[in-house]
Amino acid sequence: MSNRLFKPRSDVCRICDFITSQKPSLRQQHRLSKAINTIPLRTFITTSRKRSSKPPKSTSFDSSRKPSDSNRAHAQSSRRHITEAELAQELRHGVQACSNLFSETVPSEKAILKVLHTCRLIAADVAGEPAKSSEAKKDVTAAASLLSLADRGSKELRVQKLSRETQFLVDELSQALFSIASNEAVFISPEILELYISAQSCLGKPETFPGVFYLYANKPIPIEGSKPIQFKNQNPNKVNNAIPIAVADQALQTAIDARELDVAMDIIDTAYAQKAFRRAKFIRKGLLPATGLAVAPIAAYGVASQLAMFQNTMEPGMATNIAFAGILAYMGFTTTIGVVAVTTANDQMDRVTWAPGMPLRERWIREEERAAIDKVAGSWGFHEKWRRGEEEGKDWDRLRLWIGNKGMLLDAVELMEGME
Repeated sequence: MSNRLFKPRSDVCRICDFITSQKPSLRQQHRLSKAINTIPLRTFITTSRKRSSKPPKSTSFDSSRKPSDSNRAHAQSSRRHITEAELAQELRHGVQACSNLFSETVPSEKAILKVLHTCRLIAADVAGEPAKSSEAKKDVTAAASLLSLADRGSKELRVQKLSRETQFLVDELSQALFSIASNEAVFISPEILELYISAQSCLGKPETFPGVFYLYANKPIPIEGSKPIQFKNQNPNKVNNAIPIAVADQALQTAIDARELDVAMDIIDTAYAQKAFRRAKFIRKGLLPATGLAVAPIAAYGVASQLAMFQNTMEPGMATNIAFAGILAYMGFTTTIGVVAVTTANDQMDRVTWAPGMPLRERWIREEERAAIDKVAGSWGFHEKWRRGEEEGKDWDRLRLWIGNKGMLLDAVELMEGME
């Protein structure tokens, strides 16, 4: 064997190996930096209710989202830690902006969105966090969610450490925001509702959420161009009047963080338990499968008639009927098994389960309501699994009775750990 195989490499060879190994990484870093620079900024997009009295404008909300000079300066100041005196001054500015909104005439939706956006930035300073859009929240990772849970205590501590005068200004800003939403001349659009819930969540004031959800679906709509202003009633059971899931989840989480059990229960009743919310879920998730199931017999008959032409052992009509019956039987059995599997799944359930005898269609259409109640029960009860069932007190008894009236069970014995 040649001795060159065991001869150590020279310094020149080692330098060449180092250079060739570093070149791909340098090229990858260059491509990565170039790709990052070319990524477009996210835009905040929401849907508007079709029942709005004025035609929807794609630029109304987007233009209001663009910060003005004051909002831009405020956004820059929110990146740094502000003093309590500066925070009090911003709170006064927000209250004054809300009061000036109805000083002269009925404000437009663009003006309302602009004021709400300014108040949300101020509320974000109160909570000590930057205001985030709904699309930005969709990209939250598991690590980010854990960090947000760790920061929640510090946010509440900052609000509690504020002086009495500043806390009074926080309450005054919260009341000013509610006065905007409850004004009879203001139509609560999905954009206004989202900004309102976001601002009040940063302030830690969830007490008005159930009332605003009720106004969102039942508040009379002002007729455009009428003098004096005339109103028309709206149907609260319409799909367009359903509370968006993201908004309802944020409101419920705020009530849980504030330890407001009554508010959390009212949020579930005015958002998740409404008929409009269930209809919206059916249209969003069940309309396409239901349409396919309705069209299936027609498609099955067409396939059966074509299959009957590839045989010569029986009449085409009889062959079509046999093939049609077989296809329908296969589709029916498969669909039934799938529906039962989806509606009876309980892996996502923690403490709240369905009572025996609840129809499968009710279990599927009300799953979001059950999940919200399960979240409330898990937040108010013991977190240790081995201590579940030992809770007591008036609030817990009232929560158990409220859950039972909705056709659900709290801590079913047969589903508890170690009781299978």
